[in-house]
Amino acid sequence: MKRTIIILILAILAVTAYAQHDEQVTVEGKYRPKVNKVSKLQLNPETPQPSYDLPSTEVNPMEAKQKFSLDLEKIAPTGYAAKNDKLVDPTKNFLMAGIGTRLSPIFLYKHNSMLTKTLGLGVGVKHNSSWVKMKDYAPSGYMNNAFDISLSTSKFDGLQLDGGVYFKNDMYHFYGMNLAEIPETLTPEQIAAACPRQTYNTIGGHLGLASTTTRVGEFSHDGHLDYLYMFNREHAIDLGYTLGYADNWWGDKSHPQKVGVKLDFQYDYCMGQEPHFFNVSRVLFAVNPFFEMSGGFYRLHLGVRLDGTTKYTEDDHFLAVRPDVRASLFILNNKLEFYAGLNGGRQLLRFSDLVNDNPFVNPGINPSLCTPNVKLGFDGGIRTNIVDVVDVHLGVRYRLTDNDPLYMRSPVNMIFPIPEGFEIPIWNSYDLVCDQTQLVTVMADVRVKLRNSLTADLGFAYNNCNPAVEEYAWYRPTTEGKLKLTYGLNDKLSFNTTFLYQGGRYAKVPELGDYGLTYTAQKLKDVFDLSIGADYKVNDQITAFALLDNVAHQKYHLYYDYPVTGIQFFAGVKLRF
Repeated sequence: MKRTIIILILAILAVTAYAQHDEQVTVEGKYRPKVNKVSKLQLNPETPQPSYDLPSTEVNPMEAKQKFSLDLEKIAPTGYAAKNDKLVDPTKNFLMAGIGTRLSPIFLYKHNSMLTKTLGLGVGVKHNSSWVKMKDYAPSGYMNNAFDISLSTSKFDGLQLDGGVYFKNDMYHFYGMNLAEIPETLTPEQIAAACPRQTYNTIGGHLGLASTTTRVGEFSHDGHLDYLYMFNREHAIDLGYTLGYADNWWGDKSHPQKVGVKLDFQYDYCMGQEPHFFNVSRVLFAVNPFFEMSGGFYRLHLGVRLDGTTKYTEDDHFLAVRPDVRASLFILNNKLEFYAGLNGGRQLLRFSDLVNDNPFVNPGINPSLCTPNVKLGFDGGIRTNIVDVVDVHLGVRYRLTDNDPLYMRSPVNMIFPIPEGFEIPIWNSYDLVCDQTQLVTVMADVRVKLRNSLTADLGFAYNNCNPAVEEYAWYRPTTEGKLKLTYGLNDKLSFNTTFLYQGGRYAKVPELGDYGLTYTAQKLKDVFDLSIGADYKVNDQITAFALLDNVAHQKYHLYYDYPVTGIQFFAGVKLRF
């Protein structure tokens, strides 16, 4: 099915990134590009980073977690690429084009340049789709298109301004069942109404303004305004502002202290769709004062988060206070970091968030039913690069979450036949069930670099998620793993392989029996996804790539009745100019 194709494409992107030895450096900074983050935990022995931000690494990679829309930008074509730990200047233009065995095209174009000394321009276009129908269960197809343009400037004294707009068009048509099993009494028109094509058109924009000062004794500002409109479905506004002040109140002057406050305001208006026709408007705000200090062997962040949302029921708590505490301790010449932190807070779950995670959600679903609220979160662990060629991260996480959304198959897909005069139900959709969950995750990430030609990335996580009411945390894996290998045979030819694993996933499946509608828990087939790829550098501007995806031809289910396709092959070129 489509997902498999998307999986393949995602793997292609991973392959593409790996062809560059997976040591890409993203560029951050409002005006002047600067090396800010390296995918390798540490290229050189120094204080492990990040230290203020708690680890966000997830063992479940994008290739296995979300396979419905293709994130072509994972290649980071306009960023700095590190080859053998040496920085290479980015190019202004990057173009990637390829095609798969199902005549599935891939296209990506990125442009990044400075129009003047103070004005930067970015443009991006991407497309991927299925030209040949996927018939694992029924004729299905997908298409993803996106366009974005951005500008950034530091023309203002001490301030940086950046902004941009984007447009996305996503279409998914998955029947979620074998058409041969549908009663013959249903007409093609009824089948088309019961398994509709889902199309999502979204426009959005971003505007950010931040101060460039790094001196003590001065205020720093950072604000943003984001807007999203999903046609005939949703309006969303996200407004944030951070004010900080740093000074040397005590101690070493090279380690000033900082006080500040973060303010967040979010508004969401979701418009009604069949069959429920609901209209919901919601508001979330948060105030987060904090204090930071650091020394030669420690870093400390102390804060609290006060947040509130629009009440959905009388039992909802409107206001809540959550901790915001993070600390790091460095030893052994700053090569070993121990970190720990407490956190929490609400999330305004939007319809667009649900679609990005699962495009098969019922179009009439009410996202306000679930407002995830992390009542208590804990992160702790160690990072180290004591041995220059090995980076290690071991960690543990805990989350106690109210209104945690879980997916379940819509029960209306069991209604046969449809009584005359009744509206055709949507069969190929998913609803939400919200529950309180306790999650404990133990994870490990290791990166080994043997010489300059072989790199291995290994990740593992064990998730123990216990819902308060539901039997299982539906569709969430208990065990996750990944292994990525990159090998450069010479300056022109490189190979890579990616192995993904997820196990312990369960689906809540409705069944229509003699005594009415019941639900059963069904264990899904474990995910074993292996891809093998290669890149051949023709010259400094042209690179050819190839990918063999899902080599084992495993048709595992991302969601119940939505299996991925089997083995596929992709090939294409990448141009830098």
